[in-house]
Amino acid sequence: MSRLLDGKVAIVTGASREIGATMAELLAAHGCAVLAAHFGEAERAEALAERIRANGGRILIHDADLSRVAANQALIARAVDAFGRVDILAANAGLTISAPFLATTEEQWDTLFDLNVKGSFFAAQAAARQMIAQQSGGRIIFSASVTGVQAIPGLSAYGITKAALRHMAKTLACELGLYGITVNALGIGAIVNERNRNDDPEYEAHWGRVTPTGRVGLPTDVAQALLFLASPEAAHITGQTLIIDGGWTLTSPLPPSS
Repeated sequence: MSRLLDGKVAIVTGASREIGATMAELLAAHGCAVLAAHFGEAERAEALAERIRANGGRILIHDADLSRVAANQALIARAVDAFGRVDILAANAGLTISAPFLATTEEQWDTLFDLNVKGSFFAAQAAARQMIAQQSGGRIIFSASVTGVQAIPGLSAYGITKAALRHMAKTLACELGLYGITVNALGIGAIVNERNRNDDPEYEAHWGRVTPTGRVGLPTDVAQALLFLASPEAAHITGQTLIIDGGWTLTSPLPPSS
């Protein structure tokens, strides 16, 4: 396999769960030294590190609450201390809270925005400052969602945070382009994972029936899109949201379980 990112340093947040872990593994396989950030999931993070090291990759794990500005600044500093630079930020950390609009609480709103929006913004700010100091460009990629494109009942506050990430990619792209830094977002659709398999044994079948490609998304689908946007081939792509949903947003029907 040709390695697209030899010598690069990547930070992946939210790296202990399926999508983030798959991102970290793919970036490491393509030559990146990876700083994998998690929050209180040391066992999962250590398992990820073992897999990457077993395949000859370089990884450092970092436990942090990225809803705090100082924690995002410390994250970038840790990567520089360990690997000397930062080339790629995959701002993937986030959480989902499902609640009807009329029942959404201030605490739920603040929890979502503190991590999904504030955390992503200040991680990008700290990374961009480092990239500018290096004078070698860089890549910032946010994990957004199709809920930021298409309204889904019960996910109003969450969807608003993901729409904010799409706009964040646009505005930061305008400010950082002259430094050789591209900023994009991933519009992630339904992706099978351990949690939704446990919550709904028919999750894959339900989403497969309402998706034009006939199947639910996989973490590897998201990671491959990230790899492309992080690669030299995507140097002239910025301010965009790459939708990864098998065409679901073309028609947007919800499965019976939703």
